[in-house]
Amino acid sequence: MNGFHALAHYYDRFVGADYGRIVGFIHENLQKYCGEGSLICDVGCGSGTVALKLLKKGYDLIGIDGSPEMLNEAIQKKDCLPQSDRILFLCQELPDFELFGTVDAIISTLDTLNYLTDEQQLHRLFYWFYNYLNPNGILIFDLNTLHKYRDVLDNNCDIFEEDGVFLNWRSQFDGMICSHSLTIFEKMPNGFYQRNDEEQFQRYYSMEEITAMLERYHFELLDICDCYSKSRPNDQSERLTFVARCKKGV
Repeated sequence: MNGFHALAHYYDRFVGADYGRIVGFIHENLQKYCGEGSLICDVGCGSGTVALKLLKKGYDLIGIDGSPEMLNEAIQKKDCLPQSDRILFLCQELPDFELFGTVDAIISTLDTLNYLTDEQQLHRLFYWFYNYLNPNGILIFDLNTLHKYRDVLDNNCDIFEEDGVFLNWRSQFDGMICSHSLTIFEKMPNGFYQRNDEEQFQRYYSMEEITAMLERYHFELLDICDCYSKSRPNDQSERLTFVARCKKGV
């Protein structure tokens, strides 16, 4: 799985997401299916924003990510919170990860699963999801849609500039793989700019492929919605959110 390196320090600044909406949706479903004080594992937690917002709502958290740079950002934010002893961040590369025991829920947000470009990697990840969830544990994750890759990201170039940092983000989609080329310029104290380049790759997975994997790994699909909302998916949906229950022991 390709990790964030050069972008990590600027991720929160340039990658916009409606975290209130995401965390609100997850919290509502955790309350419905898991209850107060549940132990949650955030797989692909990145800079920790979602995990830390859930921590403030009373959950215990384990955050897993393969990028040491992203986890460094998460740990710096964690250390500012009074509940910091109730969250553990682990640097582990997906799809294979290890926990000390089982958890009540697993979440994976903001296209994490799309970064697994080999289908067998995604199969392995679903296997580990099943392995580490308690019976009737809840799995919540999202995936980008074909519409987003084909009609929004393909041949797209986004430019961001803020406080002496310039980011050029270019995307290309070939029908299955979306490649992202990132160039970052940061102004140094001497007035010169330092350049960093990074490549990211994502794969499109259809709803049919995902529902088949969920069934294969003994998950009951509870809901599919349009990007952490109560709306049904439509042809303009850019991100699908899945909610499933682990049928372990059933």
